Amino acid sequence: MSDSKPVALPAHLWEALDLMSSEMGVGRDALVSQAVFTLARLNGYVVAGRGLSAGEPAHAPAAPPGLKPAAAAKPAPAPAPAPAPRPAPPPKGRPAPIPEPEPEPEPEPEAEDEGNPFDDPAPESEFEDDPPPEDEEPPPEDDLPPEEEPEPAPPPPARPAPGGKQSLTLVMANRDPFKMVTDVVTIGRGKTCEFVIESNRVSREHARIIREAGGFVLEDNNSSNGTFFGPNKEKVTRRPIRDGDEFTFGTEKIKFQIRK
Repeated sequence: MSDSKPVALPAHLWEALDLMSSEMGVGRDALVSQAVFTLARLNGYVVAGRGLSAGEPAHAPAAPPGLKPAAAAKPAPAPAPAPAPRPAPPPKGRPAPIPEPEPEPEPEPEAEDEGNPFDDPAPESEFEDDPPPEDEEPPPEDDLPPEEEPEPAPPPPARPAPGGKQSLTLVMANRDPFKMVTDVVTIGRGKTCEFVIESNRVSREHARIIREAGGFVLEDNNSSNGTFFGPNKEKVTRRPIRDGDEFTFGTEKIKFQIRK
């Protein structure tokens, strides 16, 4: 017979214990014993099916009378699968319909052999020339270098003047007189001219003198600064030359003398 010992519980637990005892029809001591047993089992102080070491009770306390030990919860059985519906029987007097065969799956198309991409020739666009760059805006006229006239082709060799005819001499300041001995004499800044004038105001082939049956004629070769006659600066395109005439080529003056 075990010794009874008092248990100190707070007032609200006593109230709960009295309520459980009255509703469950079990004494308060049995409820307290069941609670202590459950707590000891959960914490390993009471283990079913194995011996106890020194200091442990000889046997686990039995469940208080009137209470059934808690059974292990069993999992609810899984619901049985519903039976598959059976096809309705065909009406009497009619043959059962023959089910249509399922269509065979279409064969998958064979993958096209793309080949080695490095064997294909490169697109034409890669070998095309780069597009020409856009035209740049021309520099201002003030920054443009002076335009040089193209070197003219050398004139054909002049024919010597026939003997006994008139001769023409060009007289220019600070240089020796120049006597015309051919049928054509070119005047200009270019080195290929027969009469060279070293001046930037004179074109490369400024003008030319042509021997004709009646004498000599002066023609301007569309020079940049023009050819002028006499002190009044009369512009010359083509003009016969007389003894003593003075012509201005750009800014350079030349006097012509005709002798027999």
